[in-house]
Amino acid sequence: MTRPMEPFDLLNFTFPADPRIAPDGRRIVFVDHRVDPEGDGYKSALMMLDAASGPGPADYPRGCPAGDGAVAFARPRNFTAGYHRDTHPRWSPDGGHLAFLSKRPVDGEDIGTQLWFAPSDGGEPRPLTRIKGGITGFCWSPTGDTLLLTLRCHPDRGVEEVAEGEAAAEGENRLGELYEKYNADVRHIKNLLYKFDGTGFLEGKRSHVAAVAFEPDGTGFPKPRLVTEGDFDHADPRPSPDGSWVAVAACREPDPDPKRFRDLWLFPLGEGEPVKVTEGIGDVSSPSWSPDGRRVAYLGFERRRPGWYDHHRLWVAEVGEDPGSTKDFSPREITGDHDVAFGNNAITDMGFSGPPMDLTWSPDGSALFHWTSERGTTQLLRTDLPDGRVELITSGDRAIFNAHLRPALGLGALGVATAANPGQIHLLALGGAEGAMPAGDYGDRVLDAGAQRLGEIVAYRSSEEILGSRFVALPERFTARADAESPPVDCWVLLPEDAGECGTIPVVLQIHGGPAAMYTGGFFFEFQLLVAAGFGVVFSNPRGSAGYGEDFRVAIQSGWGDVDYLDVMAALDTALEKYPVLDGDRAGVAGGSYGGYMTNWIIGHTDRFRAAITMRCVSNIYSFWGTCDLGPLWSDMYDGRPWENPEKYHQQSPVRHMEGVTTPTLVIHSEEDHRCPVEQGEQGYNTLKSQGVETEFIRYPGESHGLSRGGRPWHRIHRLERILEWFERFVPGTLEG
Repeated sequence: MTRPMEPFDLLNFTFPADPRIAPDGRRIVFVDHRVDPEGDGYKSALMMLDAASGPGPADYPRGCPAGDGAVAFARPRNFTAGYHRDTHPRWSPDGGHLAFLSKRPVDGEDIGTQLWFAPSDGGEPRPLTRIKGGITGFCWSPTGDTLLLTLRCHPDRGVEEVAEGEAAAEGENRLGELYEKYNADVRHIKNLLYKFDGTGFLEGKRSHVAAVAFEPDGTGFPKPRLVTEGDFDHADPRPSPDGSWVAVAACREPDPDPKRFRDLWLFPLGEGEPVKVTEGIGDVSSPSWSPDGRRVAYLGFERRRPGWYDHHRLWVAEVGEDPGSTKDFSPREITGDHDVAFGNNAITDMGFSGPPMDLTWSPDGSALFHWTSERGTTQLLRTDLPDGRVELITSGDRAIFNAHLRPALGLGALGVATAANPGQIHLLALGGAEGAMPAGDYGDRVLDAGAQRLGEIVAYRSSEEILGSRFVALPERFTARADAESPPVDCWVLLPEDAGECGTIPVVLQIHGGPAAMYTGGFFFEFQLLVAAGFGVVFSNPRGSAGYGEDFRVAIQSGWGDVDYLDVMAALDTALEKYPVLDGDRAGVAGGSYGGYMTNWIIGHTDRFRAAITMRCVSNIYSFWGTCDLGPLWSDMYDGRPWENPEKYHQQSPVRHMEGVTTPTLVIHSEEDHRCPVEQGEQGYNTLKSQGVETEFIRYPGESHGLSRGGRPWHRIHRLERILEWFERFVPGTLEG
């Protein structure tokens, strides 16, 4: 017997993520995240699946499981003992060790996230670094004797290590030390981009790459050395197959902060000068060396239009045998003829997905594997070289949120979210990786699990106990059009278990953030709670969303609130026509981030909703430009900076249209939100409150823009309860039916 979902059920979910296949294909390690109610946070441990104990890839059934099939493996076992904050596991090239990130104390001191390692057949983990401020990521060199670290450090001070006992030491109370002590919280800002949501103030630090020797039998801590240098940010380091070069993405131009591009750079791990491969034509990310070391693939785009609406496509640069002496790298856009967006743009409030998927070469260098967003799903694709033919190799109405492929073994490990379960580990038999269909046509076949030609099995399914005892509403997909000239928009509806038994039910229209993101039909905890309270839930991917082609995405570039507003309203109207159980006279609207912007826009343009909830919103684009962590980069979206085109900024700002609003509106915002700063919520609240609108404001201290999906658990539960209370208060008949 199942019962409805409740806010406190969030505490009982687990979140598997970042599966990684051992070099011999016989084991799979992944991260198991769990809520820590006592500590009001999250803990995680590394778990191990013995792939050799299950069926071999040749026995995997063709097509993708819907999530209802039997798990093909025994329960996973702990690799790290207990639950700490262990993440990002990576096998050494020979499979003999696992390195990972952890916030465990080092010699009894809490010094942030450091690099740890342990023998892969078991043993006590040991720390490898003691770096001030911690590290943000790492990768192995192909030779296994070096690890490359990403970290933030002051350009003029380089990597600083925590000396033993330093974290707990206190200085003497001399005047100079008192001066330093009581001014330590003063921020002296010199860069245009000086803060970042989820990180906080950057304190003048830049992202750099350092190398550290791996000596598993050594004692002490090996000395890290910087590979990159300068007052620039560097990202996505990847070593060449021979371990002599490191590819990174960086803008190393004078005054880099306002520039909207990164180049591909190669830094030597030994002597020599860095080499610039591209020439500032657009963004670069996810570099990946070919097996022979003569080419580097990467994702990027040319700046063909203002704003951030270009699709990332696949590029390849020819670096030759000796990149230091190569004169012409000839970067080439491989997939320019295909309207394919590389990357995962799915939105969820359940899960810790880990880093993005690596661009992965086939062993012979003839193809590259990555993932893509299409029709509210995320799938894997294969791009053949040199012709650039792009084919989907997976299909089905689900979201792949992690993927690690070992093409030489014919095996892939996937993190998968379905409508019924937000966290599963699947194994994929790559085989010949024949394409199921061309990528980028955005047709219905991508939703058909039977179109997938590759075998796939479920290796692990999380949260089975809580999901098995609660009613889980499964979404029904439909399409809507704003008018005959507008493109179709994917929509979903969720209905309560007993919908229709007691007459009609109220409905909530939900709007996603981004805007260049997308909803999927996957499990969404907030929506399930609304269903449990007696609401129908309607959600959609309006124009501006990812997953439907570049023209669809760029349609809102000239102004949010125009065609996208028409699309979200068409989604609700079509749902009311298709599902008579939904009562359009008892409707609420809610959204976060860009969805908060759209909620503000809606209440300023219609009074048809009984209640609204605007979360982490944008209210005033003029002030948003000057307070958002990335605000100045928005200039080209609005044809100049605010004082250069003030009417455009004002016209697209929801506060300009809020005079006369009557909709009761709850404003929810995080106080450490640097993406949509809390002043945006303040402006919306004050604008409504000063007009006598029924309005309340809830602020969460210490939380960032990502409160709803990664904030402290008790704040998340408190937020969910306030959402339910607001709609139950202003949308009549919620509980009575």
